[in-house]
Amino acid sequence: MKKITRRHALLLLLIAVLALLCGLKLAERAAHIRKYEALSETVTRTEEEAAPVDQAKSGVIDPDAERIIDFAALKERNEDVVAWLYIPGTVINYPILWKEADNDYYLRRDIDRTEGSYDGVYLDGDDLPDFSKLQNLFYGHHMKNKTMFTAICDFKDERFFQEHSRAYLYTEEKTFILRPIACLYTDAGAEKRRIDFADRMEFDAYVDAMTAGCSFRDIPAQGVDRLFSFVTCSYEFDNARTILYCCETDAAGHPVKPGEITPAVQTAEGMKGDMEQ
Repeated sequence: MKKITRRHALLLLLIAVLALLCGLKLAERAAHIRKYEALSETVTRTEEEAAPVDQAKSGVIDPDAERIIDFAALKERNEDVVAWLYIPGTVINYPILWKEADNDYYLRRDIDRTEGSYDGVYLDGDDLPDFSKLQNLFYGHHMKNKTMFTAICDFKDERFFQEHSRAYLYTEEKTFILRPIACLYTDAGAEKRRIDFADRMEFDAYVDAMTAGCSFRDIPAQGVDRLFSFVTCSYEFDNARTILYCCETDAAGHPVKPGEITPAVQTAEGMKGDMEQ
C-alpha cells in the first residue's frame, strides 16, 4: 500500500511539475504577445489619405498596405530600427533591427538592447536599410513558445503557403508588399547569404537554384526584382535553416518588374548563431 501511495504521490508531483512548466510557457508566450501588441498599437495608425503605396492605379484597396508606422517613436526607443514586418495570419508583427556589418549584436538582444533576450528580428548586417540589395535577409529565432520566426516554418506546408500569400515590410519611405514564392529547409552555408550579383542572368540562376527544393514554388515568369528572405532555425539536420523567399508586388499582387543590376563584389560568410530557443 505504501508503494502504491508513493507512486501516486510521485505521479501527482510529476503532473504538477509538467503543469507548472506548461503554465510558464503559456505565460511567457502571452507576455511576449502583449509586449509587441502594445508596441504595435503605440506606433501604428491607418490613414487612407496618406497611404504609403499607390493603390489608386490598381483599384485595389488593401487596409494593411495603408498602415502607417510611427518610426520617430520607434527610433526614440532604438535608432537601429529600420522597418516593421507584418505577416497576416501569423504572430509575426515586429520591428526590424539592423547593425551594420554585425550579425551577432541582435542575435541575443531585443529592441531595448536587453542582453540575453531572443526577441529581436534583424536585417543582415551586410544588407542595406533601404533594401536595395538583390537579396535582403532577415533573421529571427525559432522559439518553443511559437513566437518570433517560428511561423516561418509553417510555410513549408503547401496549404499554409497558399493561404498566406502576402507580407508587409513598412519603412519610413514606402511599404513593400511581398508575396511568398518558395519555402524550404536547407543548410546555413555562405551561398545562402549572397547579396550581390554580376548581372540579371546570374541573379535569376541564383533564385532558381535557391528555391529548387520547394515543390510548390511560385516564381513569376518574368523573374523577381529582388529577394526578401526570412530565415530561422530548422531541425531536419544539424545547423539546418528554413528560408521563406518572397518577392515584391504592387497593390494588385503583380510582381515588380526586374530592374538593372550594378555589379558588386561580396565576400560572404555562412549564417551565424543558434536561432532556436
